[in-house]
Amino acid sequence: MAKKGKAKISKVKRNNQTTNKMKKQGKLKLQRHKTKVQKQRQPTQNQLEYSSESESSSNEWADMLDEDEQQYITSRLAKQPQLLSNIPDKEQENKRGSKRKRGKEKLPKIAKPTRNANSDSGADSDTDDTDMEEKYEKEQAERPTKKIRSLLPIKTKSGIEERMEECEESETEQENEQQEEEKSDEEEADTESDSGMEVTTEEEQAGDKDVITTVELMAQRRDRLNHEKLRIGALCSSLLESPEKKLKNLFPILYLMDERLKDGAQNLISVRKLATISAAEVFCDILPDYKIRHQDYSDVKLKKDTLTLYKYEKELLEFYKRYLQRLEKAANVFRRKKGDNRAAEGAAVSLALVSVRCMCSMLAARPDFNYASNIAQSLVPLLGAADARVRALVSACAVAVFAADRRGEITLTIVRLINQLVKRRGDRIHPSALECLLSLKIKDVDLDKEADLQNKKRQEEKHKKRIINLSKKEKKRAKKLKEVERELLETRAQESAATRRALLTDVTRTLFHIYFRLLKAAPRAGLLAAALTGLARFTHVINLEYYSDLVAILSRLLRDEHVGAHEKLLCVNTVLSILSGAGDALNVDPAHFHAHLYHSLLSVHAGGTSGSARCALQALGALVARARSVPTAVLQALAKRLLSAALQLPHHAALAALALLHALLQQNKSLGSLFETEEVVGSGRYDPLLPSPEHSGAHCAAAHDACALRAHYHPHVRHLATALLTRRSHDLASLTTMQILDQYDSSQMAFKPPIPPPKPIDPTAKIKSGQGWAQSDFKSYCTDIENSVQMSFSENIVR
Repeated sequence: MAKKGKAKISKVKRNNQTTNKMKKQGKLKLQRHKTKVQKQRQPTQNQLEYSSESESSSNEWADMLDEDEQQYITSRLAKQPQLLSNIPDKEQENKRGSKRKRGKEKLPKIAKPTRNANSDSGADSDTDDTDMEEKYEKEQAERPTKKIRSLLPIKTKSGIEERMEECEESETEQENEQQEEEKSDEEEADTESDSGMEVTTEEEQAGDKDVITTVELMAQRRDRLNHEKLRIGALCSSLLESPEKKLKNLFPILYLMDERLKDGAQNLISVRKLATISAAEVFCDILPDYKIRHQDYSDVKLKKDTLTLYKYEKELLEFYKRYLQRLEKAANVFRRKKGDNRAAEGAAVSLALVSVRCMCSMLAARPDFNYASNIAQSLVPLLGAADARVRALVSACAVAVFAADRRGEITLTIVRLINQLVKRRGDRIHPSALECLLSLKIKDVDLDKEADLQNKKRQEEKHKKRIINLSKKEKKRAKKLKEVERELLETRAQESAATRRALLTDVTRTLFHIYFRLLKAAPRAGLLAAALTGLARFTHVINLEYYSDLVAILSRLLRDEHVGAHEKLLCVNTVLSILSGAGDALNVDPAHFHAHLYHSLLSVHAGGTSGSARCALQALGALVARARSVPTAVLQALAKRLLSAALQLPHHAALAALALLHALLQQNKSLGSLFETEEVVGSGRYDPLLPSPEHSGAHCAAAHDACALRAHYHPHVRHLATALLTRRSHDLASLTTMQILDQYDSSQMAFKPPIPPPKPIDPTAKIKSGQGWAQSDFKSYCTDIENSVQMSFSENIVR
């Protein structure tokens, strides 16, 4: 076999191998890059010799010194002639400069030594040296000042070499030096003023002239406010004329909503309010009802009109977003953190109220537009605010949104946010925060259909398994049938109705989560009354399987001593509302609730408990709805107690009670015994103080309270009491109990019917002298007594 020779390699590779081998052995001395040392250029200093002639010529400063001092200076100059060579002819001005120039003591000017013609060097060399010196001094003066920074020393063959480097001063260092100089100038100025020197500058004189009085300040504010009003009005009117072209007008309007202007000045609160309200009105007019979809058309070629519309909608969304951000920032005054008890400023509170009002108007006007859920997230937490005005604004906005929402998405968002608020805050929110939930439109919701839907899903799954085994033709046919059915649903608008029903089902489920959470915390919960009111309002949509548990919980609350009288009355109202609806099929004995209602009617009057009259009448209305399943003795006792309560209730509640009693009398003829005049003998006696209505003996009672109501101050109460006694119909039969309560309520200072004005008095009519008799029968009675009694007296008796 042939010997293997060494592989051929290139010359570069061999050199690299040799270099690496020597480097590992330490035999290679690498040529490192040496840093260049920048040495300062030092000018050559010409030694100056001071002759006796130059000393004699310097009379300017010699006269100021004593003889000893002159001898000392001349001796020093003889030894060191360069001592005074660096003193310039004139004092150079500081380049950075100070604000004030002060006279400083100038050093005596030393005349430069000049050489005579008899000296060794000629005149040409002298002039050349002086020119070079002057040129060098000019260059040094023109060169920017540089700072010398020391570097690390290096070791060379000759030894250790020190290194220096020139570096320019940074801007921050120059600013620091300027600040130090200004501070020193101010300190010197203070010392001058303390020493008694009065310095009157032009700035101080101008400051005295620029003093503004209060009247001038108010005039400037008025002029500025009028100017901004005209400006905002012009911008808004031009924007509404052509929104597509003048959308940029929103820039200055949003700028006027800021706290500070570009120059740093404080913006007026009135101007910010005007800009906020004007922008809200503009957005309500130009925003579309539909939701703008964010799509990227950068890679798609669009028509000119389509592209213009796309750009307009994009800019409109951007402006609307900025506007909402400013509103939210201003409204954060009412969103205090826990433990923050600082009082807010009046101006900030007024601006925050305007911002909240604008957000509410935007949400109510465009509930389906973009950022509606963001507005709801900002407004719903304000239901727990301490200010009642804010709670009223947000609650009214929620009621308006619930009434106008056709899809149900924003309604579900608001209800979920309220659920989170109740879960987070608990008892710390005001009960009025949950009043807006009573206006929800969930009458068509049936939670019992969920079981049917689950069964339907199971059938569909079975059908899907069967479809898997179908042939291709059958699958295509089934697919086409589904598409046709979907199109038919779209044409009939049944698909949107089904979607809305599904959303309302979620709303109802979330709503009962709120109420049941509050019932679990009872009786400690301060929101128990709101929860019971809501349950009584929406009992028709509760699942049947929850009825028995709910009635058990309410009966337990009714026996609890810590629950108030109004809350117990609400419990009775809720149970009777449940029994009047689908809960009538339950095996529940309501005798305990009837007894509590019978006992509570006496404590409801026109005083402090007048607010419970509505709840009591609602409970009686629910009982009248199921009067056929209530014992006759209970109905008679409640009718008698209702007549007694009408005497102490306000006129609108008395009207509702008489109308309710009239409806009850038409349903159950046995109540007619209360209005009979014949006395019932041997059937017992009515005892109104017994707690049980069945054993009170109400069948023996008489409706004498209706006779007293015939003399009531309200004309409609008198008319209704008369109709009840005579068994005639009345004009209020077409109204419900709650409608009568609302229409005849005089809490808003409106009396229905209006009180007629008094009749004018005829001044010409003569007033008859003598006695006047209000009743003619009483006059005749007194006349008979006067005629029958002998009025003559004897003289002895008179004496």
